[in-house]
Amino acid sequence: MTAGGPTGAGTPRTPPDRTRRPAVAAHATRAPAASSGPAPDGGVIGTAGHIDHGKSALVTALTGIDPDRLEEEKRRGMTIDLGFAHLDLPGGRRVGVVDVPGHERLVKNMLAGAAGLDLVLLVVAADEGVMPQTREHLDILRFLHVRRGLVVLNKMDLATDPDWLALVEDDLRALCAGTFLDGAPVLRVSARTGAGLPELVAAIDRALEETPRRDLAAPARLPVDRSFTMEGFGTVVTGTLWSGRVRAGDVLELLPGRREVRVRGLQSHGAAVAEAAAGQRVALNLAGVGKGEIGRGDVLAAPGTIEPARVIDARIRLLRHAPPLRDRGRIRVYIAADEVIGRVRLPDREHLAPGESAVAQIVLERPAVALRGDPFVLRRYSPMTTIGGGEVIAAPAALRRRGAAAAAEIEALETSGLDVRVLAAIRAAGTAGTSLDALAPLLGEGRDRVAAEAGALTSGGQALAIRGRLFASTVAAGVRDAIVRALAAGHEETPWRLGVPRDDLKARAFAAGDDRLYGHVFDALAEAGEVELAGVYARVRGFVPRRTAADEAAGRAIEDDYREGRYAPPDRADVLARTADRAVAERMFVALLDEGVLVDAGAGVVFHRDALADVDARVRAHLERHGEITVASLRDLLGSSRKFALVLLEYFDARHVTRRVGDKRVLARAART
Repeated sequence: MTAGGPTGAGTPRTPPDRTRRPAVAAHATRAPAASSGPAPDGGVIGTAGHIDHGKSALVTALTGIDPDRLEEEKRRGMTIDLGFAHLDLPGGRRVGVVDVPGHERLVKNMLAGAAGLDLVLLVVAADEGVMPQTREHLDILRFLHVRRGLVVLNKMDLATDPDWLALVEDDLRALCAGTFLDGAPVLRVSARTGAGLPELVAAIDRALEETPRRDLAAPARLPVDRSFTMEGFGTVVTGTLWSGRVRAGDVLELLPGRREVRVRGLQSHGAAVAEAAAGQRVALNLAGVGKGEIGRGDVLAAPGTIEPARVIDARIRLLRHAPPLRDRGRIRVYIAADEVIGRVRLPDREHLAPGESAVAQIVLERPAVALRGDPFVLRRYSPMTTIGGGEVIAAPAALRRRGAAAAAEIEALETSGLDVRVLAAIRAAGTAGTSLDALAPLLGEGRDRVAAEAGALTSGGQALAIRGRLFASTVAAGVRDAIVRALAAGHEETPWRLGVPRDDLKARAFAAGDDRLYGHVFDALAEAGEVELAGVYARVRGFVPRRTAADEAAGRAIEDDYREGRYAPPDRADVLARTADRAVAERMFVALLDEGVLVDAGAGVVFHRDALADVDARVRAHLERHGEITVASLRDLLGSSRKFALVLLEYFDARHVTRRVGDKRVLARAART
């Protein structure tokens, strides 16, 4: 990357004749060495205002750099897309300058450049005064967290009537009343003659000194406002670094598409740098992505730090002159450099009136990158006019049901601390639970901060940490209640059973979720004695199977049949057919299996447990004497049939009493007596 090319803010260029402006009117205020690189404190200023009020001419006069980089812009004499430059201030600070188009049809481009500004210059032509895009640009800026600004009355060389100028200034003061520009001085300048430019530069310097510093410790985040291919370098993107730092060699995540890219090199204000910090304009040469795969609106961020959102909880405000916004109305959302179409869901009302504010959910038609506190602008889907804006409260968010309760939940999140938001996110994860690695990008916070809050929540009993997974205590309590209810229902449905099979119990009480939570809750119930275990069955403490006299009689008859059958047990269907009440017999057959009196050895063959114990002893004794046993030898030993002998040996194989070697069995070394 050559100096100047990637950021559009490099070598000064003389503007074409149409500008009628000197190349560098304020050169005496600029630091002499353009290659010295940006000052560490950086900053970004931007223009705003109506078309042809001299924004680009003013940038050129201040910086010596023509921000109109497109041939069409030079041919038509009108800014179409974002332009970039840089300005060296008397105090040694080098700041980026973003010039935006003023035409009403290009507000989308203006919005992409206005996001992330530290200071704005609202430019108004002295000979025309306040115009429609002056008002719309100021409306937009009010929603974008721009807290510092200057009002610049440009083209003073074309307006000499004192009464007219006084009227224009009165209009400007009325326009700015109640905004971040309320009370801002009106600086009279001429980009053509250079009049007033030194005073403007000094005012910019003072204003930026009062600007809060960006968060350098936060993960890197760079909304992309331009993408292009540069011969010999490949893909280059530019943007304002909103937070953190970026260095050559860093791996970043391209969002919302979720793919990793590597930073080959970087420039800021036309000079190669080893590192860029939050608040600086930066150009990144990327590996791993083509120009067509990244563009304006995408975001580069530290990997795993941001979760793209389709649903956003937000506070929205409508402008006083905006039309009412109905529930589920289709809108255009402008956040950072992105434009996304979506619908506004108003949980507690049918519409939002002009000038009103309310919490809402914005459902986007595709994922976008948004973090808590991010500002956004709303425009009508058609016609495209600015109607309002707001701030993100939570992203991504879960869809909420309509009603006052949903609105109250969003309002509570709006004023909550990180602890409340972490707990809300853990609760929202439900029985599936979540992890610190998932929570941090979901909340747009650093992992260490989230870990500290999660630790405090677990210590305070509001959350559970189970083998690396986080669950809300209220969710765990719900699982506990579900287990107890499922056991009670199972006992009521089958009072004759020993209990509820544990697999059946889990299916009843825990249809979906992370097994770690179910196991933790179940084990806690067992340890507390509220649930008793009987082999593979569970039951409420103190539960005793309830059986009628008919049940007991059927059970004894079935057991006698199998005890007498010994090594050649009867068929189940035959046994059940011999009972007076088939339904009673079937349930008692199950009860005998539950209690281990009868044992299903496989292939539909059932033995009495005493017969199995006797066969086990005989097989072991035979193996001790002969070292091996075959199906035929077991058949002869028991006086049974090959069918039953084969089932028995396979049963013992499965329980590691025997081990198959060819057609023979030997004593398994892992056998337990």
